[in-house]
Amino acid sequence: MWINFDQLLDLPNVTVVNYQKIDQTIFLKLALLNETIECPNCHQILDIINQTEYNLVRDLSILGNLVYLEVPRRQFHCQKCQKYISERLSFMRLRQHHTIRYESMIYERVKNSSVEEISREEGLGWEEVGLIFNHFAKELEKEEWEAP
Repeated sequence: MWINFDQLLDLPNVTVVNYQKIDQTIFLKLALLNETIECPNCHQILDIINQTEYNLVRDLSILGNLVYLEVPRRQFHCQKCQKYISERLSFMRLRQHHTIRYESMIYERVKNSSVEEISREEGLGWEEVGLIFNHFAKELEKEEWEAP
């Protein structure tokens, strides 16, 4: 059976370059399709990558399997303002180990259940689930205040 992981994953500007299935867990190694970013300080187009580190990021399950994404986190160097810029990805927050959609799913499930239950079901620490829930509650509150 052929599975197109790019279509199944449905994340912007990424492609799956490799995968591995171990027991009930799928690991997907991603590559980013965009080659440049814009410097948030001086708006220069940056194409010089200073370094790339891979982070293991939890995503929504696929076909009953846990999914971890091996996400390249690129740092660019802006020669104009001499700053190092970490690339922002639309599907995850900086320095987090979950996709935004995974965190959203956790938030919705906790609303209808409890932190303890979701923590047990997802194999996450109680504190981690609480932090995800509280962050999403604050984000939704911000959106309500900013809505016209």
